[in-house]
Amino acid sequence: MARKAGVDMSLVSRVVNNDPKAYASVATRERILQAVAELDYRPHSMARGLRMARAHTLGLLIPDLTNPMYASIVRGVESQAAELGYGVVFGSHAEGSPQSTFTKLLEEGRVDGLLVASAVLKDSYMRDVAQTGVGPVVLVNRRVRGISSSVVVDDDAGAALAVDHLVSLGHRAITGVFGPANIDTAKRRRAGFVRACSKMEIAAQLVEWSSWTAEAGYEAGLKAIGASQPPTAIFASSFMMGMGVLRAAHELHVSIPEQLSVVALHDSEMAAYLLPQLTTISMPTEKMGREASKLIISMIEGQLGLHVVVKDKPQLIARSSTAPLSRD
Repeated sequence: MARKAGVDMSLVSRVVNNDPKAYASVATRERILQAVAELDYRPHSMARGLRMARAHTLGLLIPDLTNPMYASIVRGVESQAAELGYGVVFGSHAEGSPQSTFTKLLEEGRVDGLLVASAVLKDSYMRDVAQTGVGPVVLVNRRVRGISSSVVVDDDAGAALAVDHLVSLGHRAITGVFGPANIDTAKRRRAGFVRACSKMEIAAQLVEWSSWTAEAGYEAGLKAIGASQPPTAIFASSFMMGMGVLRAAHELHVSIPEQLSVVALHDSEMAAYLLPQLTTISMPTEKMGREASKLIISMIEGQLGLHVVVKDKPQLIARSSTAPLSRD
């Protein structure tokens, strides 16, 4: 190909890989690109990585492989990364030493950057990972003070939409169940819930738990439904917590939606197969994954990090777990 274009192979490599140090006239660059097209050249990713000291691979840490919300994030990360010439390795991650698998991959240069989609790890641990200096780190679906790069959705608006939906059905005794109170994601969802309740001039009842799991939703649901003045509606701040609330209501012989309406933040195909089908607020999680890939790859290429909020509006997916308040 270099022979066909009449230039040195190193210049071909720099032009093909958009190296900013590649100096070539417009005519020379066009000649190289024409040769690339005619020969249907595709750069070998491993060889390219060796030449440019990059693995062209991203690491993605997610806390729970069974949570359907993360499947959407993974789709977005993988599809955008592939478009930009990067592969992705991913797995679940628990808090541990700096030598944990994925941080070690970053330290060894086997991934070029790390995407961390964890809603439970402590802020201090996240800062330790981000401040190692061995490669860029972007938080997904969360922000942490001291870390300059993140991509989130508008959780505030999602929680507010859930409240608006329940109030439109006549509910005014609404309880919100939330994950760890110290996590940014929970803070934003709780703030949106409280503001929406205040706007509607109703008291915001809160139940906070130590995780976002179905078990946490179950325990929080038992507490909310078993209160001396139980709610007529519950907003679950994660899909898994919404599943747990359904289980709690069933065990307490509370009929949904006749006696209790339930809506959960984040949608999943699973929602239509639950009994009753779970009303959800769909958030642009796949786009969040795509934006996270774009951001970290730009950082790998020398750009500064930044905080991104995906402003696509949340969407109500009304199913049979919500209904107008019964006046009986």
